[in-house]
Amino acid sequence: MSTKAPRQDAPAPIALSETQVAEFLQTNPDFLKRHPELLSVLEAPERAFADVDPAGGDVVDLQDAMLARVRADLDKQREQCNDLIDAGRANLQSQNRIHAAVVALLKARSLDHLIEILTIDLVGLLHVDAAALCLEGGTVAPGSNQGVRVVPVGTIERLVDISRAVTLRKDIEGDRRLYGEAAGLVRSEVLLRLTVREDAPIALLALGSRDPQRFHEGQGSELLVFLAAIMEHSIRTWLDLPR
Repeated sequence: MSTKAPRQDAPAPIALSETQVAEFLQTNPDFLKRHPELLSVLEAPERAFADVDPAGGDVVDLQDAMLARVRADLDKQREQCNDLIDAGRANLQSQNRIHAAVVALLKARSLDHLIEILTIDLVGLLHVDAAALCLEGGTVAPGSNQGVRVVPVGTIERLVDISRAVTLRKDIEGDRRLYGEAAGLVRSEVLLRLTVREDAPIALLALGSRDPQRFHEGQGSELLVFLAAIMEHSIRTWLDLPR
């Protein structure tokens, strides 16, 4: 009958002494040449200049200065790369959300269903905290008024520059005229101007976020302009208006 050999545990890592490291580098003089990335993390010793005239002033060690500059440049490049990666991920996420919202709008089964998507479903699709479709007084509101805010004539023109399709604001307090009871949640917003037809009052879709920096003036608005155009087209379709 055979007996099993006793199981041997994995050997613990052996700590190298400074002497062993020095001996290894002496026998492998091209080690740093084969691993240049280590130069950015290793600290070089300050050099002493024995032949310097004490009365002649200080001698600047340019090697240390250049190495410090290279390290600073590398750190800056890493930070910039990380910022670009984060920005790319955020843009892709925003694009996917806008596309999902557009698909939902195009699948609307009726005008009331479209209004429901605009004022309820967009909150989840676009990851915002409040959404409202604002119409000025005198506008014929849909049969289902859930999520539709009727404001006095001229209110929208005072709130936004009507020549712009998109208005972005940060660090704000939500306007109760737009968001009603949800105004307390809003700390940044995007206001989409909607022109259903030329002889009708301008409508406004307000999207609010509790994040004060979620929407801001420097933010790209191309996707939001595209979303607003799809909203206008969908509303005209259900109202049987010229497109």
